[in-house]
Amino acid sequence: MDGTTRRGFLGSSLALAAGGLARAQEAKPERITLAQIAVGRNVKENLGRMREAFGQARKDGAGWILFPEGALSGYWGGFDQAEVAAAFDEVRALCREAKLVGLVGTCWREGAPKPHNQIRVVDRSGELAARYAKTCLTYGDAKDYEPGGFPLVHTVEGLAFGTLICNDLWVTPGYTDGPNPHLTLKQAKAGARVVFHAVNSGGDQRYREYHESNLKLRSAEARCPFVVVNAAVRSGEVNCASGVVSGFEYARMLPRKGEAVETAEFVPKAP
Repeated sequence: MDGTTRRGFLGSSLALAAGGLARAQEAKPERITLAQIAVGRNVKENLGRMREAFGQARKDGAGWILFPEGALSGYWGGFDQAEVAAAFDEVRALCREAKLVGLVGTCWREGAPKPHNQIRVVDRSGELAARYAKTCLTYGDAKDYEPGGFPLVHTVEGLAFGTLICNDLWVTPGYTDGPNPHLTLKQAKAGARVVFHAVNSGGDQRYREYHESNLKLRSAEARCPFVVVNAAVRSGEVNCASGVVSGFEYARMLPRKGEAVETAEFVPKAP
C-alpha cells in the first residue's frame, strides 16, 4: 500500500469511526405524559386526577410524567402540609408502581418562614431525586412563598435537565419587578438537555402571544426542547399551550380547552 493509499485508508477509517461515535451519542426519544389537569385547593380531588393521569401514562408506556404548578397542593399558601405530604407519599408509590419519573408541582413547607412553590422530582423507585422552587415570584406569589434556593439542573436516569415554574421562564411584565435572570440559558449552559416547565397561568388571552413566543425563542436560544404543561382552566382556553417546544415551534401541542392527558415524545439535546 503506497503513501497516498494509506493516507486515504486511514482518513476513511477515521471518518467511519467518527460517524459511529456521533451515532452512538445521538439522543434517543423519551416518552412523557403531559397532565393538563384542573388544579384546585382540595388535595383529595387533585390526587384523584393525578391517579388517572398515571393510569394513562402506564397505558401509553411513558417513562416520564409532568404535572402543572401546584397540581397536588393547589396553587395557594394556605394548604395543609401534613395532608399534602401524605398525598405525596401516594404519588411516590404511583411512580414506583408505574416505573415513571414524576415531575410533581406542589407547594411545600421546609422550615423556612414561608413555604416554597416547588417541582418535586420522584425517580422510578419512588424516591425523591430532586426538588426545585419557583425563583421569579409574581407580586401575588411574594406574600405566600419563599423564592428559589435549589439547583437549576438535575440528573435522573442519566438525563440532565432543568425545571422551571411558570413565571420563571417569561418574567411577565406587570406581574413581577424582574430583572429577567434568563434561567433557561443558564440551565442550558450548565448542561441541561431538556427543560421541564410546570405552569398555572390561567386563561387571560392577552398574555398568550407573549408566553408562547417566549417559549419558542428561549428553546431556540438554549438549543434544547422545552416540555410544558399548564393547568386546565374552568372555562375558555389556557393562555399558554401545553406541549413540546423545539426551537421556534411547537413540535406537539395539546388542546387549549379543557383537561387533556396525552403522551408525547421529546428528543433531548445530544450530550
